[in-house]
Amino acid sequence: MELSKINLNLLLALYHLLRTHSVTQAAEAAHISQPAMSRNLAQLRKLLADPLMVRVGNDMHLTPKGESLWQQLPPVLNQLEALLTPNEFEPSGYQGHFNVATTDYITQELLPPFMAKLQQSAPGVDIHFHLWHPSMMEGLRQGQLDLAACFLDEVPDDIYGRQVGTDGFCCLLSRSHPLADSPLTLKTYIHAEHLAVSGGGDKNRAVDSALARINQQRRVKVTVPFIHSALAMTADSDYLLTLPKHIAFHLGERFGLVLKPLPEEIEIPPIPYYLIWHHRLKADPAHRYLRDSLYEALIQKSRVTPRS
Repeated sequence: MELSKINLNLLLALYHLLRTHSVTQAAEAAHISQPAMSRNLAQLRKLLADPLMVRVGNDMHLTPKGESLWQQLPPVLNQLEALLTPNEFEPSGYQGHFNVATTDYITQELLPPFMAKLQQSAPGVDIHFHLWHPSMMEGLRQGQLDLAACFLDEVPDDIYGRQVGTDGFCCLLSRSHPLADSPLTLKTYIHAEHLAVSGGGDKNRAVDSALARINQQRRVKVTVPFIHSALAMTADSDYLLTLPKHIAFHLGERFGLVLKPLPEEIEIPPIPYYLIWHHRLKADPAHRYLRDSLYEALIQKSRVTPRS
């Protein structure tokens, strides 16, 4: 392939096509007509010698080549953006403030070393952290929030998302729980009493949706807004607590909890988690410094292989 045949607009078209799996949605995201996006797809298929997307039933699925490109393309576009944007930002002399929404897990477990480093490199930065909730997406649009770290099924077209990773779910229970030494079956999971975390983003919908798909429902007896409270309560009770694996892996042993895989009937696709911000902030040098620094902190601290 000749590099001269590829332009930046074609790379952006490829990004939207791979993200949405849809010519129509990709055209809307790129603010071009559907025929124009169809022509882009045809050109990309020819250049890359691969269909990139194929129809399976009523849905479009990425080919292996398409999946591979989707893993590589976002960081490449980030690097191009950084290359083509003048870099005149001096963090040590910057004065300003940001509003950032995260989960309580990120705030307590991952941010302390990040903030210690930021205090040294950019002492003039003030950050106000907020507990993330999906309804806060509008805050990003309205400028009330500058940045958010959260689980997200799909990134809206007017929001830019940089994926930090993906995660699944597992179950935690106390060592004295009657099920601690037994395999966790669908029947025992359904009939047990559950504790759930209500704050810091939606950690329950994926589990409850998976149960609904097999016509099952769990009994959530207690909800609390904070993960550490939920873990402490689980340690002193016979409740089951279902959490993302990276949280369970980092904190389960600290609270003396047993980790168990969910019953195989409960099928939950990997849930992506992102750093997100509004498109209007993409070129802002101070915002870029903050989000790149936070992204690196999240990546370094979340590189674990959760136990199943």
